[in-house]
Amino acid sequence: MDPLWLYIIVAVVAILLVAGIVVASVMLWRRQVRRSIIALVGRREAVMAAYRGLESVFTSLAAADADELAAFATDATSVQRRALEELHARMRIQSEELVELALPKRLWNAADLLGTAAGVLAVETGRVGEAIGPEGVLDALGEVDVAAISAALLPANEEIDVQLAARDIGDPAVYGGGLYI
Repeated sequence: MDPLWLYIIVAVVAILLVAGIVVASVMLWRRQVRRSIIALVGRREAVMAAYRGLESVFTSLAAADADELAAFATDATSVQRRALEELHARMRIQSEELVELALPKRLWNAADLLGTAAGVLAVETGRVGEAIGPEGVLDALGEVDVAAISAALLPANEEIDVQLAARDIGDPAVYGGGLYI
């Protein structure tokens, strides 16, 4: 056999091997990006659940009578106050984790926006726990800026939706909270 043919065969095999490695790498990268966006959707669902929890506390307090409002203002262990503290703690953790979350560069902006929204939610839900005295508690409750939370959530949701559309993930609710239904 002519050595030229041997070199040609080796070159073709090398080219096919490199092409296979490149194709496999691209497929694995796309899979990782898809998994990362799905994980980000789970975190978005956690932030949205906290927002709905805050709405639930407000709804409960709006329907409360004077005695229930007085109990909320004076008793740090009331159900609504504990709920706000829990939301505050969860969103503070969520905000910190989103800052440190290892993600592909394409998802950094979405994670930053979601982390900002979680941070705003943490600040707003923490107001009541930081208040001193019953009047301070009621004042802090009145100062909770739900509009600021909504304003922070909007761009985060929009950016995540753009990322989902770019990766052709049709129904993000299926992946909410890390559950595959």
